Amino acid sequence: METTQWLVTLTFRVTVSGVRSKDDSVAVGLEQLKQELCSGEDIPMEASVRRITNLVEEEPVFGIKW
Repeated sequence: METTQWLVTLTFRVTVSGVRSKDDSVAVGLEQLKQELCSGEDIPMEASVRRITNLVEEEPVFGIKW
């Protein structure tokens, strides 16, 4: 029996302020996301799901092969 595999992409939305660069905003946003997840807060999120038909031929996500 073959197991169906799925690619689940989650997009979380956080707003940050008081930072000067794109890199800093990513770092602060990730930290804020961690804190909100740990505290159980509601975080705006979108999810997309698609069936993986051939794992070897799938495009890497964000340039990283998982």
